[in-house]
Amino acid sequence: MIVDFKVILHTILGNQRRTDGSVHKVPLSGSVYFNTHGLEAENGIREHFQDPDCALMHYAREHYDFWRERYPAQAGQRLCAGLFGENLSTYGMTEANVCPGDVFRLGAAEVQVSWGRVACQTMATRLQDPDAPELMHQQSRNGWFYRVIAPGEARCGDTFRLLDRPAVDWPLSRVQAIIFSDGGTEEELQALSAMPFLATPWRAIAMMRLDSRR
Repeated sequence: MIVDFKVILHTILGNQRRTDGSVHKVPLSGSVYFNTHGLEAENGIREHFQDPDCALMHYAREHYDFWRERYPAQAGQRLCAGLFGENLSTYGMTEANVCPGDVFRLGAAEVQVSWGRVACQTMATRLQDPDAPELMHQQSRNGWFYRVIAPGEARCGDTFRLLDRPAVDWPLSRVQAIIFSDGGTEEELQALSAMPFLATPWRAIAMMRLDSRR
């Protein structure tokens, strides 16, 4: 099922190493090449493991309003695009209207949503709150990953154009509510475990949960 879905890419961000050796995200200008391992412009500096299902990370720019309200002391320079490790930043795409398996054309590239981001201790450190990762999951404000299925160039101002949506009834917010809890009906868990486009770790969780109930 294809719906009318056109969202402008606001910012592309890539890793840059500081003089102290730490890595942070900075906006990239001009055309950027997406390959199966992510942004060619990052020149091998990756925060995530070399998994094609984690080639690119997307974070909804509108979520930053929530975090600025939650952490007013950090509402200045710290709480800006790139803090959550994202490569792609937009207004208009969130976990509520993006589904696993969605295929988008972006510039000359094609990307597919593989799974949601699992918040870790890094975010607790960046937000100076040990409860931040759990809050990200509860609020479904954790972002998501893409695999690159057709490498190509893209630039800021290009449009996300939805080409395919094989899991129309499964927004990421629904999937994550199941994965990040002990929930899910047998029917829901069977559906998740059978999604070929859902990344292996989440399919495995669904399968293990099914097995534990038998």
